[in-house]
Amino acid sequence: MLNVRYLAVFRAVVKTGSISAAARMLHVSQPAVTKSVRLLEASIDLPLFFRANGRLQLTPEAESLLPEVERLFSNVQAIQDLADEIRDGFSGRITIATVTTLSTTLVGNAVAKFHRQHPGLRFDIRSMNTRHAIDAVATHQVDLGVVDVAPTGLDLEASELCRAEVGCIVRADDPLAARRQLKPADLVSHPIIGFSEETYTGRHMRAAFEDSGTPFQVSFTVNHTRTAYTLVQAGAGVAFVDAFPKLAGGFPELRIVRFRPQIETRPHVVFSKTRAIPVMARNFVRALQDEANKLVSGGEKEISV
Repeated sequence: MLNVRYLAVFRAVVKTGSISAAARMLHVSQPAVTKSVRLLEASIDLPLFFRANGRLQLTPEAESLLPEVERLFSNVQAIQDLADEIRDGFSGRITIATVTTLSTTLVGNAVAKFHRQHPGLRFDIRSMNTRHAIDAVATHQVDLGVVDVAPTGLDLEASELCRAEVGCIVRADDPLAARRQLKPADLVSHPIIGFSEETYTGRHMRAAFEDSGTPFQVSFTVNHTRTAYTLVQAGAGVAFVDAFPKLAGGFPELRIVRFRPQIETRPHVVFSKTRAIPVMARNFVRALQDEANKLVSGGEKEISV
């Protein structure tokens, strides 16, 4: 049978990137860490690390094992959290995987408000891309996910939080800011800032231009909404991205102009159907929903009409 202690040492080496750092993290000696890794390799008859250019690297075999090791320790942490709740009488911890844009707007605001109501509650918020956030939910690494599209998968439960228009983000001093709405033909001579066509927004934006017979070429491809906002702020062009940073009160010098045909972004909260969800995590979803409603209702005032 595998020794869980050896797995904990393996996980520490992966997280820290070196034997010495893992030893400091675990408060043991470097030889003890090295010995544990070797004993684990011997017990499973697989190499776990190799050195390249003086740095410790994971073998392909270790890469394959790592998700299951993380799932094991996620379950161990869940047991520890439950024991803490029973012993201390407070609500434990909520772990959230979310996309970066929502972490700095919808999720961040909801967490702050919910924590004021439940000061004993701990939050672990992990920002990542959409696919990784959904995978983190599916593999039980987190309690819930907040993502920008509806996920697929029989073992996932998803609920739409809101719908918000993808608008044209422009500088307040840009003549486009005075328009009621913009169509693809209005933007032919303007550099476009947007997401990759591998994303929901990117695909629908190209389709909108092609359906209208308007050439579509992105001058700046970004994977973070705030990067797009910063480029607009610097005068680089017009951005087609979600409006959440603006709706949350950021970038007061920028404006949102309606784009037609309409494209919507639909944030979803995601749970795994095969994992019990903490009661407080379910309660937190109500705070998320309230914050989503607030952002969207406030957005009607932000978008040019």
